[in-house]
Amino acid sequence: MSIDLRERKKLKRRTISLMDDWVFKAVIGDPEDEVCLSSFFHAIDPDFRKVRLLPGEKKAGHPDDKAIRYDICGVINEKIYFDLEIQRNGNPEEQGIRIVFYLSRLLSGQRTKGKDYRELRPVRVIMITNFRFFDDPEVSSDVFYLVGEKTGRTLTKHIQVSIIELAGVERLQRIPVQDLTPLDRWRIVLKFAGDPDKAAWIQAIMAIDEGCRRAVEKMMEIPMSMIEYMWETKRLDREMMRNSEIREERERAVKKARERALKQGIEQGKDQGVLLNLVAIALKKAKKGMRAAEIADMLEEEEARIRMILKIREEHPDYTEEQIAMKMIRHSDCLMSWNGADSFDERACS
Repeated sequence: MSIDLRERKKLKRRTISLMDDWVFKAVIGDPEDEVCLSSFFHAIDPDFRKVRLLPGEKKAGHPDDKAIRYDICGVINEKIYFDLEIQRNGNPEEQGIRIVFYLSRLLSGQRTKGKDYRELRPVRVIMITNFRFFDDPEVSSDVFYLVGEKTGRTLTKHIQVSIIELAGVERLQRIPVQDLTPLDRWRIVLKFAGDPDKAAWIQAIMAIDEGCRRAVEKMMEIPMSMIEYMWETKRLDREMMRNSEIREERERAVKKARERALKQGIEQGKDQGVLLNLVAIALKKAKKGMRAAEIADMLEEEEARIRMILKIREEHPDYTEEQIAMKMIRHSDCLMSWNGADSFDERACS
């Protein structure tokens, strides 16, 4: 089926992208249709002639171990185990550590007979980043091995890393589509497929690149019911994570207050912990631009308490969270208000 991306009125509005992890897995990692995956790998390296998918989730090997879930996992040319990852946000240092973790699991997860490590297959992590990874804007991809710092000698090529950067792809618009490398065509499609402002550019690439064409068409064929389901799933995941973060912050604050109570002989350690948690969350949300009323509504707390926290921070910007909490409970009237009074007396805590 041929899709004209420029006929926007004839299509339902699509706000998904191949940069969405679930879309990326559904399109590129489809075990029933490996055309896109094979085309992409051939664009990375023409010697990558055959790609076979493997299950993306590896089970834990022992009680202290934990399962690992790869975005797309498989074998290249029946010789190299690979993990293909896509990352919207991050920084080179953090992602470098993440890459090493995936490499170690790919390598150590192989079965060996005795100690004949020559039977281990090489492993490669291929990471597509939507953020700036390379310092040189002219560099958009590279392959890394274990190399000696002084000698420059390659220790082994059993550990391989490919980084493909999508940041700065816009600069390729000055190059005629037919003169783009296969990998650059894929970089453009991964970045901008689904973007109506880049529809003509994507359409031109689809006209000359079968793999890219198939990837865009598969993405556009995803039913709206699936898109809405994934949106709702993501929303619920974010809500659960937010609630979990609030609960963890509350538990940490209570624990900290209890420890302080043991040292100082304060019987109200638990109450202090709850107050300290309220201070921490209120300051965090205020820093993100939320107003006192919005914070109070989110936490189901009295607005006066939130306003008091923000007022103390405004008057004493160098105060720590503990100092703000202590100022609020310095007088007995403030403590009484915190423990159940109808309203929070700001003057009592001034």
